[in-house]
This record gives sequence, C-alpha cells and structure tokens, in this order.
Amino acid sequence: MQKILDETEKLAYTYLKAFGFEENEIAPVVAKGLVDLETILNKLKTVFSFPHEAKKEEVDNVLHALKGLLFHLGNHDLAEKIETLRSYDDMEKLYEVLNDLLF
Repeated sequence: MQKILDETEKLAYTYLKAFGFEENEIAPVVAKGLVDLETILNKLKTVFSFPHEAKKEEVDNVLHALKGLLFHLGNHDLAEKIETLRSYDDMEKLYEVLNDLLF
C-alpha cells in the first residue's frame, strides 16, 4: 500500500503543477488526497475481510471512489486498471488481483 501512496504523491505534484498551481497550494491538496486514499484502501481491505462474502455492489462503490481519487491525483494508469477491475464478478479472483496490485 505504501508504494501506491508514494507513487500517487509524486504523480499528484506533477499533475497539479501542470495546471499552474503553486507548491504551497498543492501540498495541502495532496496531503488530504493521500489521507483519503489511505482511508479508501483500508475500506477496501475491510470489505474483503472475507473475500467469499464480499458483496459486488459494496466492492464496486469502493472501487469507484478509489478510481476517482486516483484520477484526480494524477495516477491515471492505476485508475484505469481499477476501472477495468470493476467488471469482475468473481469476488475471490478480484481480491487476489487487487491484493497483488495494491497491497
């Protein structure tokens, strides 16, 4: 998980600078985004506490939030991967893929 947070932080600074934001404007946005990202990743872990009991709708809601946050922080590649994973119906297989990708 730390790798995703670190990678997203770097991308967020680059992404937001491209829009003309100054460093002092970017830092609080990135800090808040990283807190939110960690919260969503932990929620995803909770949802998958028992992968065979995970409900598709609940998983999809968390993945949708994760995708959106990653996109807004400039981590577009990972956001696109998450979007693709939203179509999985097999929750145990999805858990395996997400575990390898994020944790």
